[in-house]
Amino acid sequence: MKRNTYKIYTLGCKANQYDSFQLQNKLADIDISLVKNKANLAIINTCCVTKMAMRKSHRMINKARKENPEALIAVIGCWPKVYENQVKRLDPDFIYPVGNYRKLMQELKKKFNSRDQAPGLKNKNQGRYNKARYFLKIQDGCEQFCSYCIIPYARGSFKSRQEPEIINEVKKAIEKGHDEIVLSGIHLGRYGYRQNTNLAKLLAKLVDLPGLGRIRLSSIEINEVSDELIALMEKSSKICRHLHIPLQSGSNKILKLMKRPYTAAVYRNRVKKIRNKMPDIALTTDVITGFPGETDKNFRDAYNFIKEINFSRLHVFNFSAHEKTAAAKFPKRVERQEKEKRAREMRALGGNLARKYKDKFIGRTLAVVVERKNKNKFIGKSEYYFDIEFGKTDIISNEKIKTGKMIEAIFNNYPGILT
Repeated sequence: MKRNTYKIYTLGCKANQYDSFQLQNKLADIDISLVKNKANLAIINTCCVTKMAMRKSHRMINKARKENPEALIAVIGCWPKVYENQVKRLDPDFIYPVGNYRKLMQELKKKFNSRDQAPGLKNKNQGRYNKARYFLKIQDGCEQFCSYCIIPYARGSFKSRQEPEIINEVKKAIEKGHDEIVLSGIHLGRYGYRQNTNLAKLLAKLVDLPGLGRIRLSSIEINEVSDELIALMEKSSKICRHLHIPLQSGSNKILKLMKRPYTAAVYRNRVKKIRNKMPDIALTTDVITGFPGETDKNFRDAYNFIKEINFSRLHVFNFSAHEKTAAAKFPKRVERQEKEKRAREMRALGGNLARKYKDKFIGRTLAVVVERKNKNKFIGKSEYYFDIEFGKTDIISNEKIKTGKMIEAIFNNYPGILT
């Protein structure tokens, strides 16, 4: 009998990466095996957050077809959720938008004539989690509807997982040797909304779990960094001193056009409160350049605000209009060359801020989660979210160097730009 095999190609955010991992386990349950070589099923988990992301998704579908010439092609994720007709024109065998994976499993089970695995074999054949740090999606959906953002259309309304389910999965990740758990979500700060709980309450339970190394939050809005959350982070050494807090612009005019739920002053004051409790904390952010109506003065306001806040890392995007969003109809478009010029200037600022931040830690002993080996050196993630490169002579702790484990090492070298 021909073996049923698959490969999965994942684009986009940590939520997509987690969805793909869960999909691996579901496929194992119906006896379809993950392979590295040619497969008879290729699954492409797509992203549509920007036009570039959609182009990458298109290229990934072509790559999957080339690498697996006899495979059935399944296109899943956010792209078919928002732009199904675009995906249909590529003629895949299956199209299943994010949220419809149960139906996909039923269809694949029928197509491959697969049977449910026995309980013992299910555990044996589970999908392989290939990340040193364990990414755990606890929340999905967004109802913010920023004027430029397609995500609410792709991911739908707020949904939060139940605390016992999350706690159980964290325990299993600890047992498998993961010393860093990364809590992720589409709108993470709204975890527990309509469920009589919140992110800080969940974190308070997780940090007490035996054997836990540390927890990191993937991204959170500034107005959801509550006093309760700040107090818990200050108190617990098991929560990474790092917050990724999207800014998008430092100009009040542009923030209003974007429909962001804060002003520059609100953002600044909350950052002051965070740094008052945790002076060394890493604050990373997202920035959009060339938003419709952004004048050179607006850009300069944003540039100066970012410099003032002194972020430890910037992730810079050129504005790209989604036809289904309000911003697609906004007048006063910024010319492409000007957008690119502003983006280059902002990225240069980001590089300088990142180097300045990391240099403060040179010579210090840091807790590092080992991610990979590079020749006779190791690369690991510090709790402050920058990578460090270290050799055996830099290690303070006596633990065996193993992927996913946390060790103490002296920070003397770092491998280029933040990752």
